[in-house]
Amino acid sequence: MYEERPPAPDLAARVACHWHQVSESSSTQLVVPDACVDLIWGPGGLFVAGPDTGPMPTEMAAGDVFVGIRFSPGAAADLFGVPLHTLRDQRIHLSDLPPAALLAPLTTLDPTALLTSSTSAHPAALHASVNRPDPAALPASFTTNDPAALSASFATPHPRPALQTESASSATRTAPDLAAKHTALAAATRTLLTHLTTPARSAAAARSTASTRPTDPADHSTDSARLSDSARPADPAARLIDSARLTNPTRLADPAAPFIARALRLGRSVSEVARDLGLSERQLHRRSLTAFGYAPKTLQRIVRFQRALRLARAGVPLATVAAEAGYADQAHLSHEVKRLSGVSLRTLAPPNPHP
Repeated sequence: MYEERPPAPDLAARVACHWHQVSESSSTQLVVPDACVDLIWGPGGLFVAGPDTGPMPTEMAAGDVFVGIRFSPGAAADLFGVPLHTLRDQRIHLSDLPPAALLAPLTTLDPTALLTSSTSAHPAALHASVNRPDPAALPASFTTNDPAALSASFATPHPRPALQTESASSATRTAPDLAAKHTALAAATRTLLTHLTTPARSAAAARSTASTRPTDPADHSTDSARLSDSARPADPAARLIDSARLTNPTRLADPAAPFIARALRLGRSVSEVARDLGLSERQLHRRSLTAFGYAPKTLQRIVRFQRALRLARAGVPLATVAAEAGYADQAHLSHEVKRLSGVSLRTLAPPNPHP
């Protein structure tokens, strides 16, 4: 059983949906790229699912329960304390990320205690119970300014933890368990957003962004040019954005991110999107890596694939899907779907036998 729910109004600027899945039998669930990042409570605890570039088969045992918050494309770049591209194609325990100390009450919480407390606790109470992290408690790998060291921390995908099977057979437990975990994840998200409003956090994030800026292979500028660039005054627009985020934590780290994703999904080319934003393609490349964890071309392929998938699941003929989603032809559509998902579009969107 898989179900999605709309986000609370105060989270809608960042969150695409809340979701949960209860496995009724042992199976392999295919997760395909969607340009999103998820915070998930699974059998082994809390983990972050980074932005995917290909199929991610997930083994599920009977009774497994997964509850998640799916962040919209471009909405999670500043939430987890590391450059988003280092989370690409990864499943990372929250305990291995900087917000672990911030959300310690969740990472160590006994679901039984949560079930008991959630019947009377308001989400704000859960939110208020979360303390700010002690920087000394963070893993050493997150105190470095070396991007290679950060990337090396995630060189190997996290293995699936040992099963701690939820009691899905008991309906009286499963429903409140899901509700409690949804409440806790929403509270965790509010805590992450509220923490963004602290000036110390804002300054640290700015330093981190500057020191871990993704390297663009096309960037052949000289060291002297980079030094002169770093010596320039801060961008006034960036200062205004940072100032606004101090009072409105739901504002995205890059307010242009939704426009970038939407324009690429609707068929604009990378050069056209860069021009629309008044950027060079190199600047758009850097902003896309920071906001989405992908280069613009990869983002374009993924959002186009998701558009095709929605059309196919709505019953649109595949030839029409190819044309409307911006593929050269149906063969191009089939090839791209297979590259991104590992299966055919008919497997992902089987035809309705009873139209």
